[in-house]
Amino acid sequence: LESGKVPSYFTFDDLLIFSSDSATDVPRSWDQTTAQNLAGTPPRFSFGCAHKNRAWAAGVYANPSRLYYSANVDPEDWAGAGSGSIDIDPNDGDIITGIASHKDELWVFKGPNKGSIHRITGSSPTGSDAFARKNYVRGLGACWHNAIFPFGDDLGFVSQYGTVHSLAATSAYGDFLETSLSRGFNGWIFEHLNATRLRYIGAATDPIGGKVYITMSIDANTTNNIVLIMDYRLAPDLLRWSYAKAYQMASLGLFVDTNGV
Repeated sequence: LESGKVPSYFTFDDLLIFSSDSATDVPRSWDQTTAQNLAGTPPRFSFGCAHKNRAWAAGVYANPSRLYYSANVDPEDWAGAGSGSIDIDPNDGDIITGIASHKDELWVFKGPNKGSIHRITGSSPTGSDAFARKNYVRGLGACWHNAIFPFGDDLGFVSQYGTVHSLAATSAYGDFLETSLSRGFNGWIFEHLNATRLRYIGAATDPIGGKVYITMSIDANTTNNIVLIMDYRLAPDLLRWSYAKAYQMASLGLFVDTNGV
């Protein structure tokens, strides 16, 4: 893939499907033996996820507000029966910046200007339980796909401002900055965040340790030179924050070492 671009990964139908925000890269797949361009008819998407037995994707530069979904249980069929797309406010001046499957719905985030969050309900393209879009909130979105993370019973995300939020807190209180998870040090974020590298922010959750790790670039650095650590073991009553600046993490991820090393 093109050097310096932001990659995205998800698994579906025994495939690792990966893509990037490059304007020229095409989605690829790996079946634990062969890496190749994703077969079939996929759009040139920047990121995707699995939801309701389908692959979903967005970040297509020709249609930046369009959400795509594959045929049922076939991540390689994006043009046949059961596949389709949903336009998410194409004239709002924003693009889709991330998607996530959470609590039986697909959540769609837009930015980086006004910001908005949308819910995709339903289980199929047609019928009594057809896919439908519902507005969730306006004025707040996610900075990019890799900055969306599950924790506990909630879904968190880093906004277009660099502040950290969750769906539950946003829904309950609505005052975005005052109810942000990072409200205790939003001033520090505003002062130090390199906002030209919002797309490179990544987050990963350690559910056993009860912590979320968020890596970003601060003080004009062109690499992710700090890791914010959100301890949510006492949530929602108390969130504890710390940071580690001894690491330069281009990306973060959770994995299980089946070899026990």
